[in-house]
Amino acid sequence: MADYLHFSDEFLEHLRTRVDLVALIEQEVTLKRSGRNMVGLCPFHEEKTPSFTVSPERHSYRCFGCGAYGDAIEWVRQRQHLSFHHAVAYLAKQCGITLPQAENSQQTQQDRKHLAAVYQVLQEAARIFTRGLDKSPTARKYLEQRGLTAETINTFGLGVVAKGIIHLLTERKDALLAAGLAVQGDNAAVYDLFRHRIMIPIHSESGNLIGFAGRTMSKRADTPKYINSPETELFHKANELYGLHLARPAIRETGVAIVVEGYFDVIALHQAGEQRAVAPMGTALTVPQARRLLMHADNIIFAFDGDAAGRKAALSAAPILLDELTDTKTVRFLFLPDGEDPDSFIRAHGLDAWQSQLDQALPLSALLTDYVSSSASGIDHNIPESQVAPARRALAILARIQRAPIFARALQARFENLIGIKMDGLC
Repeated sequence: MADYLHFSDEFLEHLRTRVDLVALIEQEVTLKRSGRNMVGLCPFHEEKTPSFTVSPERHSYRCFGCGAYGDAIEWVRQRQHLSFHHAVAYLAKQCGITLPQAENSQQTQQDRKHLAAVYQVLQEAARIFTRGLDKSPTARKYLEQRGLTAETINTFGLGVVAKGIIHLLTERKDALLAAGLAVQGDNAAVYDLFRHRIMIPIHSESGNLIGFAGRTMSKRADTPKYINSPETELFHKANELYGLHLARPAIRETGVAIVVEGYFDVIALHQAGEQRAVAPMGTALTVPQARRLLMHADNIIFAFDGDAAGRKAALSAAPILLDELTDTKTVRFLFLPDGEDPDSFIRAHGLDAWQSQLDQALPLSALLTDYVSSSASGIDHNIPESQVAPARRALAILARIQRAPIFARALQARFENLIGIKMDGLC
């Protein structure tokens, strides 16, 4: 690197938490879950019994045979023979993180003060929102109608905003803008982003408050039902999973993650006892979110509505998952009965019925088989033309599977049986 960079402790810790250490190491080592950790044969010395342990929780690895120990940075240094700075640069590029500019200690201090001010204004806003519930019968009634208890409201930090908070924090406008709580108009005036909304705090995996989602209390048709904080230094929508900071212990204990679509789906499930639920930020699943899920869980179940939109959402998630899936992981899809979502289902039917639905979730292979077979009105093994379209779909699916060779081979066999042609020379 041309210039020597001083990496702050905050930057390095941010990088370590963003790197999917399990996925990084699985590029060279076959790992299997053992409790909260992953184990495999140590790559640093010859052994027949696994003594190499990777801890997703601590973002570190250790070999109890030879004593090798480190984090993602040390792994890249050792395996790719890079300097510390080049290893950091490599990982930052893989995670889409911008390296800090060469800076002096005074600049570092200024940056720390700036980030501290952003975190502080987010916390102040959260306190204002939670206190606002006492003054909003409309918001309290809405949360009561959703069946939420005072304990749940407190656990998830739910609140309300009326006309905004800028007038309460007039001296903090720069921090409000940096935190995504306010926006600046063309005339340089500053406006509240959130007004007349139920407020839902969004936390990072480590539990830091990084942004908010707001659910409108207005009945106007032109008002978006939900809005999220914009992209900020702290909040990157594509990287985060709502509720993960609360769900992580249960996910690691069971090896199962439940992915739903909405904020209140997560909240209702947790209240009912389903502690493994998380959700993307109102968008389709992203690669960083998939990697984060696969880092913590061996089995992922996506719970969608049973309508056409739910099927479409499942097919949108499938390619992302195929790119990241290994042979030690499984993915399934739950399509709820018509008119139900996870929130309404668990409130109406309870936790046992919910678990029964999870047990019937469709394997990823079955979803993909349905997708391949639906490419034609019918596959006639005596008519080659009818085999072409499904074969093209099958080949496209198989081409995406790079890290799960056993699954790929088994899926290929299923496709060949379905379509009636061998694909070895075509893959």
